[in-house]
Amino acid sequence: MRVDGVDPAEMTDEQRALYDWYATGPRAAPDSPFRLVDAEGRLQGPPAVWILSPTFGHALQKIGGAVRFGSRLPARACEIAILLVGHHHRSAFELYAHERAGAAAGLTEADLAALAEGKEPAGMSDVEACAFRTTRRILDRGTLDDGEFRDAAGILGEAGLFELVTIVGYYTMVALQLAVFDVRPAAVEP
Repeated sequence: MRVDGVDPAEMTDEQRALYDWYATGPRAAPDSPFRLVDAEGRLQGPPAVWILSPTFGHALQKIGGAVRFGSRLPARACEIAILLVGHHHRSAFELYAHERAGAAAGLTEADLAALAEGKEPAGMSDVEACAFRTTRRILDRGTLDDGEFRDAAGILGEAGLFELVTIVGYYTMVALQLAVFDVRPAAVEP
């Protein structure tokens, strides 16, 4: 990372409250596909930089929790979108975390390989295929045309489409933060 990680022993009360969320919350559950606290007790991934500004960090944690655990979209469709964002931005930590989360949601090695190549995996449901195509269009053009919007809303519902656009935007923001602060998973070298 381009900044020193905050030592848990030196955290302010506000930083400690944010830290505790990742050390004990749903992301720390034994069945979580990836951890955001490393073996030395330091934050990794997005919270490693969110801790620098607890006000922003708490807000982003709330949005992240809603995006990750509260979407009406199936988990596989969400992970397809997140992985497309990760590949689009070449975000090492997003890919590290969400290849694991995607596998836990039922994406196969073949699915993960297709997504890495920017190809639509075989055998997807209508919702998953819509999430794939819509995410690609948003990443490629920044929007949808009227027909694409109607098609996506017809399959996902307007609320589902809103959630998908939010997932794409949220993980794009996270990818930019990770890139600027050079946050990587421990196993990924420069």
